[in-house]
Amino acid sequence: MKVKNIGMHIGGGPNDDATKAPFNRSVEPHFDELRRCFAKVEDQKKGGDFGVDLLVDGKGGKAQVSHPRTALKGEGFVPCVVGVFEAIEFLKPKGGKKTMVSYSIRFTP
Repeated sequence: MKVKNIGMHIGGGPNDDATKAPFNRSVEPHFDELRRCFAKVEDQKKGGDFGVDLLVDGKGGKAQVSHPRTALKGEGFVPCVVGVFEAIEFLKPKGGKKTMVSYSIRFTP
């Protein structure tokens, strides 16, 4: 099972690599935890995508997680992934302002 980031949008921009870097560096160490959530998906042979919105304080820290979206089915899968995102200590966003991030990952068997 592979987990990778497939998209990120920074609310209010810019959407350049330097602005996205703190979010990628914060989430990527948690890919193993996200992989474990995939064990709750009904059809283990199919992959799929998961998106979530993250509101990160200007100082960093835990994000407010909202609007989880996925077509993957399975008892406890969505709460598991949301829980991983809620536990992440995010790095300070570039510019030090409260930032809304739309973050998407892909699970590939």
